[in-house]
Amino acid sequence: MRLISRSDCEVDVHDGVFFIVDVSLSWDPFEPSDHGGLSLSAEDDLVSLALEVWDDEPEDQRETWADVVTRVLHSETGEICAAELYTGVQDGFLLLGGPERLWNVRVCTRADDEVDPRERFLVQFWPRGSST
Repeated sequence: MRLISRSDCEVDVHDGVFFIVDVSLSWDPFEPSDHGGLSLSAEDDLVSLALEVWDDEPEDQRETWADVVTRVLHSETGEICAAELYTGVQDGFLLLGGPERLWNVRVCTRADDEVDPRERFLVQFWPRGSST
């Protein structure tokens, strides 16, 4: 497994939620769906976010992160970003690969610590149908 690309940013959180979405913006965060976006809950008003794309499933992060969740995401364009609720502000753009593909996703979170007072999120993507 090899890390292909990484994007780091800070995201303003509104009403305890922010999103990871396909840049096509055809995904509506208010409509329940398994395609095009992820809704993430946060306790802080500002979070640190790292987005990573891997060529295969990365090592399990359960020992170093408090919460770990996995799921599948459909990307229309092959590029994703973080999006804020209400404002539509986007940041942390990450090119996953080709359009119209399914991606495995692992979301890891960790609460505040002494080094970084913000809640931290690590979101890892790798192609569906790889070794998992």
